[in-house]
Amino acid sequence: MSDEQSIIIKRINKCPHAAHGGAWKIAFADFMTAAMAFFLMLWILSGSNQQDMKAIAEYFRDPTVIEASPVKLIESSESGQTSNSMIDMGGFKDAPKAGEGDNDGAEKAKEQAQLEAMKQELEQKIEETPVLDQMKQQMKIDITPNGLRVQILDDRKKPMFASGVDIPREYAAQLLREVGSVLAKSTNKISITGHTDSAGYHDNAEYTNWELSADRANAARRLILQGGVDGGRIAQVVGLSDTVPFDKENPYNPRNRRISIILLTKEAEERLKSLSDAPELTDLESQLANPESLK
Repeated sequence: MSDEQSIIIKRINKCPHAAHGGAWKIAFADFMTAAMAFFLMLWILSGSNQQDMKAIAEYFRDPTVIEASPVKLIESSESGQTSNSMIDMGGFKDAPKAGEGDNDGAEKAKEQAQLEAMKQELEQKIEETPVLDQMKQQMKIDITPNGLRVQILDDRKKPMFASGVDIPREYAAQLLREVGSVLAKSTNKISITGHTDSAGYHDNAEYTNWELSADRANAARRLILQGGVDGGRIAQVVGLSDTVPFDKENPYNPRNRRISIILLTKEAEERLKSLSDAPELTDLESQLANPESLK
């Protein structure tokens, strides 16, 4: 019996693993969707030139019809045409290829150079005129996708207008005349916009910041005409109240009270014209002659 070997039997009890949940699949699907959207955005942006990128940035910075609406609409005759792109972009034109739009690019470059030259002339005139030099801290001159923009900002110590009044003080009036004397050398159309801060009147007042901003813009129009600008070059005069503040963080900042004068590019002028064009008289006559077309 001592020579016999003992047989040892080990029994291991295996515990079954718990079933995995499907939450990771949802998270992974969300990740793949976001990645696809990101790379699709990069692909679309790769077909945009520097000017289009600046226009997009300007639109989101100041999305108003007058001062920052660089969106270029595609004419209906071009919408939906066959594209060379592998992916259908829904009627949007492909980025211009080499040799296409060279003339248009040359015209835009020439116009851009003219705007730059006028900007330098304005800045030089401000430096050479003592009254204007005192207000240069209240002026902001820049070139936007819509053209050369001259903004005259208000200041608590040196306001352009008295509170609730649309008649500018003498130094502000002289500044607007001098701006007009420089803009008179161009043939481009001009847009004038009045802005106020959020400090308004009583709720039941009939004369609000809307009327005040429009009246101040119209006062600026009269003064730049005195500076030599032809009246036929005024494309529009509007008041935007406090809807487009210069200081978005503080709507009561005095610098929100301002006059914005834009020497429009030809492209911006066409966009503005397309917004206000009335139907031709012949179209109206044909519609009135055929009442069924109005339904």
